[in-house]
Amino acid sequence: MPLRNARFVLPALVATGALVLSGCSAPQTDDAASPDASAPSVAVRDIEPHAVLLDSADPAELALTASQTVYSRAETVVLADADDEEARGALAAAAVAVRAPALLARGGTSDGGLGEELQRLGARAAVVVGAEDGVAAEAAEAAGVQVVHLEADVVTTPPEPDQADPEDDQPEYPELEEDDLADLVGDLEDVLGTPVAAGADDGSGEGMLREVLAVVDPQPGQEAAIASLRAAGAVPADVPGGDLGALSAVSTLDEAQALTVVGVGASFGDPEEFGWRVAAAERAALLPTGSQHLLPARYVTTSASVWDDPESVVARAQEAAAAYGEVPDATDETTDDATDETTDDATDETTDDAGDDEQEPPTTSEGERVVPTLVVTASASSGSPGEDGDWVDEQELDTLRPLVAAARDEGVYVLLDIGAGAAPLVEEIRHVEPLLRAGGVGVSVHPEGRIGDGVQTTSHEVPVAEVQDVVDHLAGVVTGEGLPPAMLVVHQTRPESVVDRAELRPVPQVETVVLADRTGGPTTGEWVWGQVSIGLPDGVHAGWSGPAAPYPGVAATVPSEPAPVLVAAS
Repeated sequence: MPLRNARFVLPALVATGALVLSGCSAPQTDDAASPDASAPSVAVRDIEPHAVLLDSADPAELALTASQTVYSRAETVVLADADDEEARGALAAAAVAVRAPALLARGGTSDGGLGEELQRLGARAAVVVGAEDGVAAEAAEAAGVQVVHLEADVVTTPPEPDQADPEDDQPEYPELEEDDLADLVGDLEDVLGTPVAAGADDGSGEGMLREVLAVVDPQPGQEAAIASLRAAGAVPADVPGGDLGALSAVSTLDEAQALTVVGVGASFGDPEEFGWRVAAAERAALLPTGSQHLLPARYVTTSASVWDDPESVVARAQEAAAAYGEVPDATDETTDDATDETTDDATDETTDDAGDDEQEPPTTSEGERVVPTLVVTASASSGSPGEDGDWVDEQELDTLRPLVAAARDEGVYVLLDIGAGAAPLVEEIRHVEPLLRAGGVGVSVHPEGRIGDGVQTTSHEVPVAEVQDVVDHLAGVVTGEGLPPAMLVVHQTRPESVVDRAELRPVPQVETVVLADRTGGPTTGEWVWGQVSIGLPDGVHAGWSGPAAPYPGVAATVPSEPAPVLVAAS
């Protein structure tokens, strides 16, 4: 068995107790199943997409979608009224115990829709939890399915996770009492006339999902959908808040390397974002924040050129960041766990952490990480059009790689500074795209450097569509490569240099920062900050230019309204 499979199956045994991940044999079909003595009592589909999101906010619709996604056949189903909250625990426990889909009557689904699903599954018996005369029982009888009743108070309370055991982080779920499970199995066997598999798997894996990880952020009403996945053999993993960029979630998905990842709930975002987050977590590249989130943090920049010694300029960047933060005592008991875990969990090729240093990273007075950031000049506006006519001088990528590599090795974020010329901004960024594919690298652009033709374009400004093209292009690179988010910094001394700036639309894959450039003396700089930082689009952050040479106590000069996420220190 390949190592990846071994790593995935072991936690599955711990998480489910009874279910072992193995092969599935059910073809994907929408044809209604009919009773057939030769057919298995339960069979699952081959789930084709690698990442599947079940994001309905309605419990009944969510449960129905889970059943349709996972099961191709199920002679036994477990039902409850959608509005019967007391039945949810027993509903979930019974579904997992007898390996059956769990469905809810009414709610966001029609009686006809539930009946059609029972017919599609080839259901012959329905375990109805709760009221004997509720809508669930009526729906089963209307579909010609024989009903077995189960009381709602037949579950055991799951034990609390052992907080002292770091490996005891698997979600716990209620279970049926042993006597009640035995009675339920006996009733089902009387109805079906065949043995009912319950409890421990026989190891054959017949009809079960193979290497499917269900990431869940359990909310009231999701019990049925989660139970259907568990009953089919999926291994559940809690992801609080649906945050797949958190270090714990990244570690879980990286270690599992599942064939399929199914998300349950709206907290995971939309399907496109979910697919990207899954791919990024499985690649496991971490940012200097110790997670796959750029924010919350404050980035302090230091400029660099190809003439700089990589080791020296990286050290300068770290010193500048320290000047804008508080450096905890290395002996302080309250250490940042994320730094140590980053060092342990990230691979040599993809880690961008600062965990190699014994000293804790600096933080702001609010406790946010201060991230040293190296701004590397990748291209600059030129005084002549050059051979290609774009008015931009570009550096060879090979001359930039040592600076980028040295920064990433030391947990320093990198911004590739891109000059503006006559061509659209996105065209200039394509030149450095190979460096962006490594992760931990963003770009900064200068709309006011635009060389206009006086007809279609105007000098010193760009339309917001050009900046949006850059955002979307970066998002495409991040998504395509399975990377954490990238940062885009837009330099401005006046807000109108990006025409219709208010229409800029941020995306999850890119954190966009509008930086009020340093210009003139302190009074002018304050005016520029006031003009540029006002009226930013929702989801776009402010950047501030500090003194050219950071000094002790300089952090006190940083504005607080709005608080900049990036400080240009040099």
